[in-house]
Amino acid sequence: MVKVALLIGVSEYEPGLNPLPGAVKDVEAMQQVLLHPEMGGFTETDTMVLKNPQRQDMEEAIENLFAHRQKDDLLVLFFSGHGIKDDTGRLFLATRTTRKTPRGDLIRSSAVAASVVHESMSLCLLGTTKLWLRSIHRSTVQ
Repeated sequence: MVKVALLIGVSEYEPGLNPLPGAVKDVEAMQQVLLHPEMGGFTETDTMVLKNPQRQDMEEAIENLFAHRQKDDLLVLFFSGHGIKDDTGRLFLATRTTRKTPRGDLIRSSAVAASVVHESMSLCLLGTTKLWLRSIHRSTVQ
């Protein structure tokens, strides 16, 4: 069995999205819990941390987390940042370069669709997967 974790925190955003200074701190705290030998038991080499990533880096890391896994592997995906729904109600995870149109609509290509996470999870042989999304919803977005 392998233990692998991907921890993503997005604190910095383009204009139109409020900064979330606690998001990167959340990731650092989660990393400490996972690395603690009596709590998480993960190693540093099995724990990837992304702080304020761009969309492509985030999508690749999510895809790599779930790629070529065995059924008994323990996978952890932790995200702390803005979660935004588009005009059709689809959920997206904001990156540091996520933008909105002048009308306030999400530019979908600047964020990670939650469906990317779902598809990546469904393509692997799931054993035990932990998914934590600590997102701030649109109501806090200006």
